[in-house]
Amino acid sequence: MENNIYKKNDTKSVVPHIIYTELLKNKSLIYINNLNKSGIYRWNNLITGKSYVGSSINLGRRLTVYFSRKAMLAKTKISISIIYSALLSHDYENFTLDILEYCDGSILIEREQYYIDLLDPKYNILKAANSRIGSKHSVKTRALMSFKLKGINHPFYGKTLSQETRIKLSESSKAYWSKFKNKCSIKPIKSKRP
Repeated sequence: MENNIYKKNDTKSVVPHIIYTELLKNKSLIYINNLNKSGIYRWNNLITGKSYVGSSINLGRRLTVYFSRKAMLAKTKISISIIYSALLSHDYENFTLDILEYCDGSILIEREQYYIDLLDPKYNILKAANSRIGSKHSVKTRALMSFKLKGINHPFYGKTLSQETRIKLSESSKAYWSKFKNKCSIKPIKSKRP
């Protein structure tokens, strides 16, 4: 464990709060030091130079998933996770773990976005923190989601929403998506209908 400047690709440097090396040896210490603390973390691949930035309201609990091969294998069977795949293939001795900063949960996503923008981590599939903007579900996943939400399984099956509820839902949705309007380069798809 060091507290030095970690240089990323010799172009940008950040001073992490803590740098963990020898990850398997220090696994217990990592859990204890980060239990019930919210903050931003970064995995650094020492072979490829690629990194991953993430955040959690409880770093200790979040990091337990990364140290469980069984959990990572199970999650990679369900969806794509470049960082899980990298940890599984390159192993822990080829990684360091940085705690970039501890912060209050109320600004967690804002701080994660700051580091994503600053460091441009290559293992992050999505470039907007806490958002699925830019991701695509596989055809198989879309078919499964569609099947599970048809007929009586749909949450609004047999229900009629009042005009007041519809307006509230619409306003809430517009407010949520307006936050990401300037952060993403994704443009809305225009309908091809005449």
